[in-house]
Amino acid sequence: MINKSIIKDKAKEIGFDLVGFTTAEPFTNIKNILLKRKEKNELSPFINDDLELLTNPQKHLKNAKSIISLAMSYGNSNTRKKSLNYSISNYTLGKDYHLIFDKKLNILDKFLKDNSKNIKTKSYVDTGPILDRAIAERAGLGWIGKNNSLITKKYGSYVFLGEIITNLDFTPDRKIEKKCASCQKCIEICPGNALVDQFHINPNNCIGYLTQKKGIIPVEERKKIGDNLWGCDKCQEICPYNKNILTDIHNEFEIKLNEDLKTILNFSKNNFPAKWKNSALSWRGIRILIRNALIVIANSNLKKYIKEVKTLFGHSSSVIRAYAYWTYSEISDDYNKIIENQLQKEKSPEAKEELTKILYQR
Repeated sequence: MINKSIIKDKAKEIGFDLVGFTTAEPFTNIKNILLKRKEKNELSPFINDDLELLTNPQKHLKNAKSIISLAMSYGNSNTRKKSLNYSISNYTLGKDYHLIFDKKLNILDKFLKDNSKNIKTKSYVDTGPILDRAIAERAGLGWIGKNNSLITKKYGSYVFLGEIITNLDFTPDRKIEKKCASCQKCIEICPGNALVDQFHINPNNCIGYLTQKKGIIPVEERKKIGDNLWGCDKCQEICPYNKNILTDIHNEFEIKLNEDLKTILNFSKNNFPAKWKNSALSWRGIRILIRNALIVIANSNLKKYIKEVKTLFGHSSSVIRAYAYWTYSEISDDYNKIIENQLQKEKSPEAKEELTKILYQR
């Protein structure tokens, strides 16, 4: 008969760093919190707005009784080249964790089915319409900190999460108490002021979200992005529980993305490097990376890229052209004539609007 100890040993053998068990009972308290946030338009645009589905595991699997919560560390001790002129979130630097985690989940799922009669399961890796962090917290893997990340004792908050919902009944593990106490470091350092209160994030102000938000965003939001090409780790980097943690555990998550901004500006479907394509940041497309590179260049006043920026005036995407015009105006000492000429040539309404704002609304 399969039991918790056997499952935990197998999960560790497969490559998971943390394993915990909890019930499949609904997260009623969290649902009430999310309802209030939904009314204020403070739900993340990347989560399902069906709150019953989000907070009730039994909606995902009929007769669900338990959830096996799993975590993998992605923390690394390597430092990236300072000459790159941009920041990028740690979780994206190696191979896409969805691929790695999902493969290991499938192995564990098969093990469960091979060793249990009449078992039913449903597995997720981050992208499922369910609350990974809440599940992990209730399963005793760690606690959700004031920065809204799950914080673990051994690996800090640098962990990927996933779970297997099952109809098997296991004794739940003990929940860990929150240990943030009076510390406010993450709240104070947040560049977007997204951490509006303890354990409460307004995703609309989060830099991590803004770097993934498509379309032409307001100048105010572009300025908030700063030098962040993708994501933002400020609230994790400042966390005391991310000091002296175990790192460099999985080779798959070693740093691989280190191209300079000039290379990124020239990304296309024909030359997009495999290591970027296989990273967790590629899901939003190539153009948003070019867009973010332009924003970083503008915010950091990197005049050495002015030639490359001007080349993008001829890009096939009107959105990229709009950002190129804005970036050029930010780093050029004399941009009026060139921008006026582009206004005469430009056919796209959204790009023309950006040009008009540059010329007449500053």
